[in-house]
Amino acid sequence: MLLSKIDIAIVIGYMVAMLFMGYFLGKDNKNQEDYFLAGRSMSWLPVGLSVAATMISCNAFVGGPGWGYENGLLPFMQNIAVPLSLFISITIFIPMLYKLKLTSIYEYVELRLGSKTRLIVVLTFIANSLIQVSSMVFIPALVLNRFTGISIHIIIPIITLIVILYTLIGGIKAVIWTDAVQMVVIWGGIIGGLIYVFSSSQIGFFESIEAAKAVGKLNAIDFSLSTSLINENGVWVALLGGVVMWSRYFSFDQTQVQRMNTAKSIKDLKKSIVISGIIMNTLYFIFIMLGSLLFIQFGGKEFANSNDVMVEFISGLPAGLIGLLLAGLFSAAMSSVSSILNSMSTVFVKDIYERYISKGREASLKTSMFISLLWGILICVVTIIAFSGTTQSILAVIGNYISYISGPSCGVFLLAMLTKKANDKGTAIGSILGFVFVLIFGKVAGFTWMWNSAVGTIATVVFGYIASCLIKDKLPKNAAQYTLLGYRKKMIEEEETYENGISLLPFKIDKYGVILLGFFLLQFVILLILSK
Repeated sequence: MLLSKIDIAIVIGYMVAMLFMGYFLGKDNKNQEDYFLAGRSMSWLPVGLSVAATMISCNAFVGGPGWGYENGLLPFMQNIAVPLSLFISITIFIPMLYKLKLTSIYEYVELRLGSKTRLIVVLTFIANSLIQVSSMVFIPALVLNRFTGISIHIIIPIITLIVILYTLIGGIKAVIWTDAVQMVVIWGGIIGGLIYVFSSSQIGFFESIEAAKAVGKLNAIDFSLSTSLINENGVWVALLGGVVMWSRYFSFDQTQVQRMNTAKSIKDLKKSIVISGIIMNTLYFIFIMLGSLLFIQFGGKEFANSNDVMVEFISGLPAGLIGLLLAGLFSAAMSSVSSILNSMSTVFVKDIYERYISKGREASLKTSMFISLLWGILICVVTIIAFSGTTQSILAVIGNYISYISGPSCGVFLLAMLTKKANDKGTAIGSILGFVFVLIFGKVAGFTWMWNSAVGTIATVVFGYIASCLIKDKLPKNAAQYTLLGYRKKMIEEEETYENGISLLPFKIDKYGVILLGFFLLQFVILLILSK
């Protein structure tokens, strides 16, 4: 299908606006802290929208309705633990990491353990990010190819170039504010599409809900243990494996923590986390619910590929709305890609360039920007080379691959923060053994990949702790102060426990944590009501 002139104008206008925002927001960048952390001056709303936008990638935008079409609300269970994980993050881990005012979260690993383990988690992050970000470029390119007939080998460089330019020019401030705008575009596109479909259909919104319920599309909660062992949508794997997977993502992944560290205060940081958790899971629920309702609207039509559900949905919209939905698709893609691109650049500069090349000398703003450019080019090349198969094969392997990597990385941080015994050599050995263990487990156990993160984390903690006890290694200076209990004790002794009425201490539950717990429980209530 060919796009109308108005649709083309909307998509092009949106991309031009992103470039303009990048220039406007980046012209005041003076140094590396401005470029990577926005001078730690961001308020809670754009940070919260940015964190949410980074997670709602084009894979969720396109894949979510497809998963809902095939499986109903069951796939939402993969995200149901997000608010609980965010509660754990802001209650236990984030207060200390925020107070340390690091540019790269992996700088913490060397402060507590040493350079060997730091290098391992840095390489883990880069591998994880390349897997994620390349698929995020490929999916929208494939959809636009369906609408225009233009080769994906032309579309991919165009998408990547636009993201590179506004990220390169504007730094993290441009990334955050464009993410905020992109989140508004996503909401506008999806709500506009829903209103049109149900206002023009013979089957209304509430009728579609009743029909979806009748065919079992709204049954999302399955407490069966056997389901949780082999299916990623079971309740127990969502609560156990999911909590570990999402806690690592929000607490120990540079892409998310870097956004949080741009907040101008701990109060703004916690507000941003609450708003991001509510927005991202609400939007993900809408994507899954949309697919469940489209099953009724399309009469249960079979699709060769689940991603075709969203393509057909967009195709049935009038001119203007198609452009808005495609802009929403690119918003989902570009917000995720720009965030990961900026974070990969930050990690390379702080953890590799300054650590091993400049030998401690801070990289200039021009050097930081040049490194961002190189990463952008690499993303483009990897996307074209690696993803030449079908989208079905891509979506099947991405979560699986990342699950093997994320567990050992999470285990490293838990050893560093929760134990005094962990040392550099022992933790490095533990992370390698943990990776080997979960790789074998994933191949022979026959369980769903959602368990891999939890298994990898536990294996790394066990192996790393034993190895640290057996292998003596000198700890960095003041290493004990970088454990959670050591940091808490230090803050109490120095009477730095609050900032503008907000606790800076780990293990302190406040109103922001209570809101997240309440939202977590509300999700179950809504799912139970829908299933009856």
